Amino acid sequence: MTFGEKLHRLRRERGLSREALAVELGVSRQAVSRWELGEVVPDTANVLAVSRIFGVSTDYLLLDECDREGQTPAAKSAERSLRERQAAVGQGFCARVLWLALISLFHQYRLDAAGGGEPPVPMWWLLAAELAAAVWLGRLNWRYGAKEGGRFRDLVVSDLLAFACAFGLPYGLEWVPGRWGILLGQLAAILLLVQSIKTLRLHYGLPWGKS
Repeated sequence: MTFGEKLHRLRRERGLSREALAVELGVSRQAVSRWELGEVVPDTANVLAVSRIFGVSTDYLLLDECDREGQTPAAKSAERSLRERQAAVGQGFCARVLWLALISLFHQYRLDAAGGGEPPVPMWWLLAAELAAAVWLGRLNWRYGAKEGGRFRDLVVSDLLAFACAFGLPYGLEWVPGRWGILLGQLAAILLLVQSIKTLRLHYGLPWGKS
């Protein structure tokens, strides 16, 4: 789509006549007509003025391969950057959920074994999976601090406190009837891990709560 075709479409969408647009631009009606017909390309000042009036980028106006604003190089770069930032936060969220779930399963299976039951899988399998999840989370935190410029300590402190709650509280609350100790440990860990996710989202420029 050429500059003239885009100008014609933008003008019609705004409900402007050629005369009205010419007045806003400070040019003649004939100049606007020639631009739309593709007979003449406006100079830089007029391209910038059209960009400002219609709220579009100069890339969109001048690049024939861009039929809409979202196809400009800047828009594509911004979209890619947003996806990358969302992926970084999503990975951090998934690693923490997996880590927490495996700790909960460990305590469930431990109590089953203490009561004479047989865990569905060998305990060492579960511990190996927990170690793998911890390594994954550690790598994500290292990347956040070393490569992304984040405050590494902010994540590590909340993650370690969450681990202490999820892993340690069930031992200290074994006197609680049923398996409430496991639940309380998980709830305490979740509150701490929410802080980790908040730190990640704010670091990557993603919204948190009401703006």
